[in-house]
Amino acid sequence: MCCLWAHAEDFLVKAGDIIEINGVKAIVFQTNDEGNHGKAMSVKAFRGIDSPWCKSSKYAKDLYGTSNTEDGRQNTDAVLEYARSRGLLPCFPVFEWCSKLGNEWYIPSLKELEGFINFWLGNEEVLNWDEDEEIEMDNNKPFFKIINEKMLEAGGIPFINGVYTSTVNEEGKVYVFYYNRIKNTWALKQKSRNGLGRECVGRAFIKF
Repeated sequence: MCCLWAHAEDFLVKAGDIIEINGVKAIVFQTNDEGNHGKAMSVKAFRGIDSPWCKSSKYAKDLYGTSNTEDGRQNTDAVLEYARSRGLLPCFPVFEWCSKLGNEWYIPSLKELEGFINFWLGNEEVLNWDEDEEIEMDNNKPFFKIINEKMLEAGGIPFINGVYTSTVNEEGKVYVFYYNRIKNTWALKQKSRNGLGRECVGRAFIKF
């Protein structure tokens, strides 16, 4: 399914559908029972920048309000407010990219990205991601391959890289879902906001 998302109540969708919101294509991964509200992830990703979360350790240290594990919208708004009020938006590349998609888009929180990965893996039960525990991909379950193919067909980038969240812990580190290509495993880790770009990409979420 691919549609122009003008008014959410005009369309019914299910997890796995491709929708288009103000010119940005996204894949739905969560809906309510009626199928008219939920969450989706942009099929395109932000990559190619060494320090995508924040280019400056000073600005990263001064920034507050990004500890929400449930709501990436709140974290993203905190970054954008801090950066725009100081004319520093280019110092936060992934948030600048996200803001250009539209005001509704945001960098996901820890729990929101966890929700997408559980959907992508085709898990019937939601996994509890304990820190540093490696979860091996099951190549006998083709669901994630189907989702990646849909994203490719929509002109996007398949979900085959580690992804950083907008959630920062008390030590100032970002929660990251790290993908080990050699072991073919995923793990929840904490990494410095300076860096991230070599191993991970940024993804944008939206609530509709």
